[in-house]
Amino acid sequence: MHFSQKLAVSREEALKLLVRHWPLNMETELIPVQQALGRVTAQNVYSRNTLPVCRCSQNDGIAVRSVDFSNGLPDTSGWVKGKEFVQADTGDDFPDDYDTVIAVENIHYNDQGRLCFADGFTFKKGSRIRKKGSMVKEGELLVEAHVRLSPVHLAILALGGIYQLEAIKKPKVVYIPTGNELVGAGIKPVRGQNVEANGLMVSAFLSQWGAEPVCYPIVRDKPAELEQTLDMALAAADIVLINGGSSKGVEDFNARLLQKKASFFRHGIKAVPGRPVAIAVVDDKPVINLPGPIIATFLAMDWCVRGLLYHYYGLPVPARPRIKVKLGRPLKKKPNIEMFCRMILTKQNDGYVASPIGFDKSIPYSMLKPDALFIAPIGVAEYKAGDEVEVELLCGLENL
Repeated sequence: MHFSQKLAVSREEALKLLVRHWPLNMETELIPVQQALGRVTAQNVYSRNTLPVCRCSQNDGIAVRSVDFSNGLPDTSGWVKGKEFVQADTGDDFPDDYDTVIAVENIHYNDQGRLCFADGFTFKKGSRIRKKGSMVKEGELLVEAHVRLSPVHLAILALGGIYQLEAIKKPKVVYIPTGNELVGAGIKPVRGQNVEANGLMVSAFLSQWGAEPVCYPIVRDKPAELEQTLDMALAAADIVLINGGSSKGVEDFNARLLQKKASFFRHGIKAVPGRPVAIAVVDDKPVINLPGPIIATFLAMDWCVRGLLYHYYGLPVPARPRIKVKLGRPLKKKPNIEMFCRMILTKQNDGYVASPIGFDKSIPYSMLKPDALFIAPIGVAEYKAGDEVEVELLCGLENL
């Protein structure tokens, strides 16, 4: 299949077109809060509890009656625990007769075990008391709809008496690896073979972004077999990913298959690596034909599939931290496409110098060594050494 520059679209256009042609069918399910980490709320969640149920101690200490302090600090040499004062540690309830808490730092006991106040202590009626409902109140909004739940959210939900909640059901994403040359991971390839490594990466990204991944066995480059597998995937999934067969080779059948079956179809993205990406909607479901090379698969997953999944959940796509750097050497590209440049950053003086990783580097080096990603935009053909550009960090600054 030949690319048409007129029909090719930018990354942003590709995602917008997919979203526009995807009649979203979002389902929900009731899940226990213990299993809610990373899940996305389907509706607002409100507290069922009021805490504290009644007033309680704000910190460790003792509770006293303010009336005993009406004439200043009293003589406590004859005070008895349980009568003139009671223990009142953080969160403790205590009898209603006692209306003030004195922090443990302001008391001590003498050699006879009698209560004494610390030097400089001043009494204030009603101090160190946490009022009823000061932690959370029944009906208070705990978590809004379309929020991905963190460990802190789980604690807040438990505090509010929430033991189960309505969550957006995880979208099922089927991944179909294709190619006569592929063998499964763990099988030593021989001449003419290549390892199907993308499935592990794709599945891990899908899980990380909140989807339920389903990886199909390798499908050979036979049009009838490819179509049968695609039909099976469409019946089972919300989104389908086909890896390989997206370019212009004689056995690149997948893009042609999508064009035949799709209600919406585009082939060719104005970005490299990853230009042969094909996007389609078949049976009202997005189907993305990912290029076979690992780097191109990574990039298409990053800007396209991730965007689809966050759209499904009604969440903004997280943005990587960005910093400005200076280019260590010139950079050239075609002006009508974006170019993704993986960069090594080196700290110099008060800033960083970025050096593009060349195409001569190995896959492990190209995928694991970069510190940042520079997306050279459409319309620019050349950068000079020393030009200042903005890059997206692939790691924390502490790792540079």
